[in-house]
Order: sequence, then C-alpha cells, then structure tokens
Amino acid sequence: MNQKLKGLFFFVLEVAVISVILYFVKEKLVLSHHHEVKTYLPILIDISFLALFATFGGRLAKAMGIAPMAGKIIMGIIAGPAVLGVLQPDAVGVELARLIGVLFILFEAGLHFDMELLKKNIGIASAVAFGGVLIPLLSFAALGYYVLDLGLVPSIFLGGIFTATSVGLSVEALKRAGKLETNLGNQIVGAAVIDDILGVIILTVLAKLSSTGAGEHAVEASGMNPFVMLAIGVVVFLVATYALWSMGIADKIASYLNRQYSNNSTGVFTRFFFGMLMLGASAAALLGLEPVLGAFGIGVVLSKVDNEIKHGAWDKIEGYMHIFVGGFLVSIGTMLPRAALTDFKVWMWAILFTVLGFAGKYIVKYLFKNKQEGKLVGLAMSIRGEVGLVFVAVALANHALDETFAAAALLGVILVTVLGAILFEKEVMKQVKAEEVPVK
Repeated sequence: MNQKLKGLFFFVLEVAVISVILYFVKEKLVLSHHHEVKTYLPILIDISFLALFATFGGRLAKAMGIAPMAGKIIMGIIAGPAVLGVLQPDAVGVELARLIGVLFILFEAGLHFDMELLKKNIGIASAVAFGGVLIPLLSFAALGYYVLDLGLVPSIFLGGIFTATSVGLSVEALKRAGKLETNLGNQIVGAAVIDDILGVIILTVLAKLSSTGAGEHAVEASGMNPFVMLAIGVVVFLVATYALWSMGIADKIASYLNRQYSNNSTGVFTRFFFGMLMLGASAAALLGLEPVLGAFGIGVVLSKVDNEIKHGAWDKIEGYMHIFVGGFLVSIGTMLPRAALTDFKVWMWAILFTVLGFAGKYIVKYLFKNKQEGKLVGLAMSIRGEVGLVFVAVALANHALDETFAAAALLGVILVTVLGAILFEKEVMKQVKAEEVPVK
C-alpha cells in the first residue's frame, strides 16, 4: 500500500512539474520577437510534451490495471482544457501530432493488411461494417428526432458521431495482442476500414446538407453534383488501391531503388515509405476523402514490397512513430471541455450515449458462429475515435448541435472508446493466455 501511495505521489509530482514547465515555456515562446521561435517552437514543444504525457498515461494505465491506450486518453483529459489546460486541442502542434499519429497507424495497418485474406473475408467484413454503421446511425437518429426534439439533420449528425470505428485504435490494440496479422485481425481491420469509408461518406453528405447553399455552389463551380463527385472519389480510391496492389508497382519501384541507391542500406526505403505515406494521404484528400484512408490505401499497395525491405524500413520508421501515436491518443482526451465534467445534464446524456454507442457496435458479434471471435470483433468495433470526433467538430461548426448535446456526444465518444479499449484488450489477452496453455 505504501508503495502504491509513493508511486501515486511521484506520478502526481511528475505531471505537475512537466505541466508547469510546459505552461511557462510556451508563454515565453509566444512573446518572443523572433519569428521562428514564436511560430515553430510552440508546435514542437506541444508535440514533445504530448509524447511525455503519453508516457505518463502508460504508467497511469499500468497502475489502474487498464489498457495503455485508455490511460493515454485519460492523461489527455487531465492535461487538456478539462483539468490542467496546458494542452489545447486546437493548438497547431496538437492537431499536427493527431494527424501524423493516425496517418502512421493507418499506414502500418495497410502494410500488414493481407488482401488475399480480405477476399476470403469480404462477406463477413462488409456485413459487420454495414451492421455496425446502420444500427448506431438509425438508433441515435431516432433518439435525437423523437426524444430530444432535434431536427432531422442534427439527429442524423448525432447518429453519425457513433457510426465509425477507430481503425487506428483497433489496430493498436490488435498489434499489442499480436493479432494484427491474423485472419481475425484482418476481419476487424477490413470491417473497420469499410466502416470508416461509410462514416466519411455520411459526414461529407451531412456537412454539405447543413452548409446553406454549399451544394448549389459546388454544382455551379464544377458542373457536377457534389455527391456524385464523392461517389466517384470513393470508387477511384478503391479501384486504384487494388490495381496498384495487384500489379505489384511498389515492389518494382523498390527493386529499382535497391539497384540504383541502396548499397545494402534501408535509408532509401525509409524515405520512400515516408514519401508514399504523405502522397497517399494527399491523393485521398484531393479526391474529397479523409487522408487517413489514403494512408491505409498506400500501406496496402506497399505491403507487396519484399518482406526484408519492408520490415527493415518499418523498424526505422517505428522508432519515430511512437512519438506521434502516443500524441494522437493523448490529443483525443484534450478534446473534452471542462464544462462536460461539471454539467450533470451533459453526464446524463453522455452515459446514455455511451451505452447505446457500445451496444450498437457490440451487437455485430452475433454475426459470428464462433462466440469468442464474435466477442472480440464486437469489442474491437465498439472503439470509436478520430472520425467520431471529426463529426462533433463539423456538427459544431455548422451549428447542428447545441453545446450541451455536442459536449455529451464528445464525452460519450471518449467514454465508449475507453470502455471498448479496456474490454477489448482484456478479452484478447484472456484468449491469448488460453491459447498458450498446453492441452493435456
């Protein structure tokens, strides 16, 4: 007990010291007359301190006996506006770390994604994705329209917030459990990617509907309906990803680089992978899709690169990746406002949203004959994250939700993410241990 109290004391002391340092350093940097100092150093400071808070979050998770990713999100709540206020969710450094972190996570998921397995699992992955989108979308929309007296578009916005699974967080949990490259891992990632594509389409449609005159303006400017353009963008993304993968383009480029530049060094491949990641994310954005889907797509394309080259380059990238992945997790927690922690009404709705949000995804477990696999998929799909948070931000920007319901939805996304992450990691570790026990 004394040991635990001692550990808690030092944990609080470390967080307090780091927070004070961050607060005063940033305050002085912003006041500097030097352009680079006041513009770029605060960004770098935020990124580095996000990584430090992620380390604290891992320690907090270990002390509490919860999933590391959940501990990092909780640490973000503590460091963010809800408690200490030393990290702001809209700060450039925090937003940059959030974007880069999720790009890296999705890129890694693509690299380890087995397209042949997806072909075998496309039926179940699609069923899980469509079920996991329609149930939350319709249930929350009905709640908003018939119970909360919201308009039709705000009600659908509320449903949209809880539709998309966080591919990034699900991948992190699968990776920690050593299940990422398994048949089950492929089913989960495949379903989550399809799920996210559907979520992004819903988000884009709602954003256009809630922006007065946006649709008409887009039609006049391009001569084409924006929804048709979006559909074309999705089709182009899917077809291009599959075509580039099937032709083995990445392996051919890697072979050329190996002959011309390599000299038995992985440096050129590390730079090649990083450049392709940013190019894939940018290409998706230009198609009107989320950059994270582009990161996943280019990861799939590069998955055909020779395994020795792929693993060697990824080992180097991974050393830097943890800075941004940890920052991404902490940044999710920073998005919770202080008002959400003190308003009873917000908590009441948030708890209801959490229960409905969890149940709406977990129910897909009944699509599986194997109960253990179904349970794992249901828990993995219940983990929300970046797309749900984007929904909240777009809803606020378009005045679709008032502050109470927006805060409740945001808190609900965080709560169901933490709950899903904890339960998924516990269940997967339980099954891993059971598999390790020798059969007598």
